[in-house]
Amino acid sequence: MNIDKDFNLMVGLRIREVREVLHMTREQFSERCDISDSFLAAVENGQKSITSKTLFKICSNTNISADYIIFGKQYGYQMDMIMEMLGELDAPLRDSAVRILSEYIKSVDYIKTKQQTPKLN
Repeated sequence: MNIDKDFNLMVGLRIREVREVLHMTREQFSERCDISDSFLAAVENGQKSITSKTLFKICSNTNISADYIIFGKQYGYQMDMIMEMLGELDAPLRDSAVRILSEYIKSVDYIKTKQQTPKLN
């Protein structure tokens, strides 16, 4: 087992996941992050590693945390993706999305409360 190769593969897979969630081709993603298509392909396949400068470019241009790319911490990634999706909407659509999310969270809280309430005989 080669730790460097395994690490490169995991980082590459996370970057590919981010790109796919953003519904971007390699060409679109590499242009957005100012890296070459061929380099991105090699990174996604675990064949090459990224520098801190490349990590910065990817994170700053996609609003994804470096913690997710390096360590795979899902919570930060999920929040980053939500922020990215909301940020791409114009103001009226963003307001609607926030209202929908708020109602969803209220519903989930209500269901949790109902499930935790002891039933009287």
